[in-house]
Amino acid sequence: MTQLTTLRRRLNLIRLVEKPFIYPSKKTLVERLSEDFDAVSERTVERDIQEINEAYQIRIRNDRRRGGYYLDLPTDEDVADFEQFVQLLERRERLEFLTAAGSGIRGIGRFLQLEHNSQFTGAKHLPVLWQALQSGRCVQFVYRKFSPEPTPDSPRLIEPGLLFEYRNRWYLDGFDAIEQKPRTFGLDRISDLKLTDKPLRQIANDTLRTDRRQVIGVTCPPDLEPERVVLRFQASEANYVRSLPLHGSQQILQEMPDFVDVELNVILNHELEREILAFGELVEVLEPQALREDIAKRVTRMAIKY
Repeated sequence: MTQLTTLRRRLNLIRLVEKPFIYPSKKTLVERLSEDFDAVSERTVERDIQEINEAYQIRIRNDRRRGGYYLDLPTDEDVADFEQFVQLLERRERLEFLTAAGSGIRGIGRFLQLEHNSQFTGAKHLPVLWQALQSGRCVQFVYRKFSPEPTPDSPRLIEPGLLFEYRNRWYLDGFDAIEQKPRTFGLDRISDLKLTDKPLRQIANDTLRTDRRQVIGVTCPPDLEPERVVLRFQASEANYVRSLPLHGSQQILQEMPDFVDVELNVILNHELEREILAFGELVEVLEPQALREDIAKRVTRMAIKY
C-alpha cells in the first residue's frame, strides 16, 4: 500500500468523524472507507485512529453512549488551527498525487497544468521562519520595499507572529522591534535572513492571527474593524461563488432566479476591492455605502481610460 493511499484514507477518516457529528460505528467507518479504498478492515480503522493520534495529535474517540466515533477537540483547542492543519494534509495529499503521477506518466504536461510562478523566490525563507516561530525567537533580515522610487535596503529585527499565503506569495506578520509597531513583509523582498538568540517579548501572536482571519489579502490596518459587506451576483456566477467562497465568513442571504446575494464579514481593504472588480459587471456592492462609492469611483476612473 502506498503512502498516498494511507494519507488519503486517513483524511477521509477525519472527515467522517468531524463536525457535524453523526457518530459512525466502526462497522460504518469500514463500509464508508471501503467505497474508496481496498482491503479496509476494522483493524485498519483501529490502526489509523491510533496513528492519527500519535502522528498528528488528532484524537478520534468512541462515544459508547452514542454508539460511534467523533473528533475530540478540547474546549480550549483553536478550531481554526485544526482546519489549517487539515488543509496542510490536503496539500500534502495533492503533492503525493503529483509525485506518483509524475513518476508513472510520460508527457504529463498534456494532461495537467499547474499555476506557475518561477519568479517567486521567498519560499526558501520558510524553514528559518518556521523554526523562529516554533522556538519563540526573533529574526533579522534586510528588506527591500516595492516602491516607484529607489529606496535603500533597511535592516530589520522582527518578532515573527504569523506566516500566510496569498496569491502564490508568502508573507510574514511580525512586530518590528526597531520601529516598534506591527508590520507585514513579503518573503520575496527579504534577504540575509538569520535566526537570532533574542526571545520574543512583545508580539501578540493571537491578536495577529485573529485579525488576519478577518482579511482578504495582505493589507490589514490595525485600527479597522470588520464590516458587513453584501454583494449581489448575477445568477450566472452563483455556482462559482458558492463553490469557491471569497472568504470564510461568506453566507448566502437569498437566491433569486436572476441573482444571488452573499454576505461577508471582513475588513475593507484594497484586495477586497480587487476581488470585487474581478467580477466586472456581474457583481454589485449593496453594502456598505462607503465601499459601494469606492468601487463606483474606481469604475469611473477605468472608464475614462477606455
